[in-house]
Amino acid sequence: MHDTKLTILMCTYNGSRTIAEALRSIAEQVNTLKEVVEIIIVDNASTDDTSKLVLDSISKFQLNARLLFEARPGKINAFLRGVKEAKGKLISVIDDDNFIEPQFINNTLEIFEKYPNVGMVGSSNEVLIEETIPQWFEWVKQKYACAEPYFWGDTRIQKDNTIIGQLALVAGGGSTFLVEPLKSCLSEGYIFFNDTQRGKKMSVACEDFELCWLIYSLGYDFAYNPSIRLRHAIDPNRLNLKYLQTFCKTIGAGMLGTDPFVSFAKSKKQKSSIKYTWQWKLLGKIKAYLLPGYQCNSQEEQRFINWISRIENAGAIQRIIIERNNYTRHIRQVVCGKWSKLRVR
Repeated sequence: MHDTKLTILMCTYNGSRTIAEALRSIAEQVNTLKEVVEIIIVDNASTDDTSKLVLDSISKFQLNARLLFEARPGKINAFLRGVKEAKGKLISVIDDDNFIEPQFINNTLEIFEKYPNVGMVGSSNEVLIEETIPQWFEWVKQKYACAEPYFWGDTRIQKDNTIIGQLALVAGGGSTFLVEPLKSCLSEGYIFFNDTQRGKKMSVACEDFELCWLIYSLGYDFAYNPSIRLRHAIDPNRLNLKYLQTFCKTIGAGMLGTDPFVSFAKSKKQKSSIKYTWQWKLLGKIKAYLLPGYQCNSQEEQRFINWISRIENAGAIQRIIIERNNYTRHIRQVVCGKWSKLRVR
């Protein structure tokens, strides 16, 4: 009897365009690891033939995999369903349009074995698309999860080229994290701010970055090695300015989930502060909307990034106004919660 080391978690909604190929890329690496690696695919109320393609792929590739269904719309619901069902000590989040490169799994497991204080590992995500990529994509590729993890603060480069740091913003697709710290927080009552899909009123994104801050608050390190790679097969319909504008509004609304962690870290854990109110956050977002302060390599890039910044801050402003009571609860749970005392190891 072998303990499950790793759960590969794939959340999907109408992923029929690429999900079979994504599962193929996983199958090529798990044939010799079936006893220690499981695969969970969570169908988040798809309306196409995603589930059929998943079942066909499980049979064709003889995968140690389970297909689950989550009727509540919203990726966070599918994600948390997978976390609840996972048997692995680690979870790798592989999206339905992610094709992992050779040795992705082995190299990821090796980092956790070598560096016991690491709580999350990121990957190098490369865009995969046949169409011409617009010039502006290079300026916003991290928003499309097509970049390396972004480290904040001091980092250490190890002999094997692994980068270790106290905090990194790691895109969900390609990320791997320790399961028990998250389960401990959830059992103690932690609620993700982006807890559901909001229908026509508002859409949100960036649950992955809220998870990064939560892991940071528990005292774990972050790691990245260039050998951990995947290709992100972006839908060409997402590479236009109309989609980008809508997408960035959801990013701005979703990134509110990380703001209390940022303020808490900067305020040296002072629990009583005006900075922990929705009114203060609203003023900050209005200021950032009116006076975006990015410095870029060219005037063209700076105008573009400032435009994006205003869209994101507009999304944040709208959400604060609509959900100010919910946001106040989120701020208080971050500031007054037990998360910094829940270290499992």
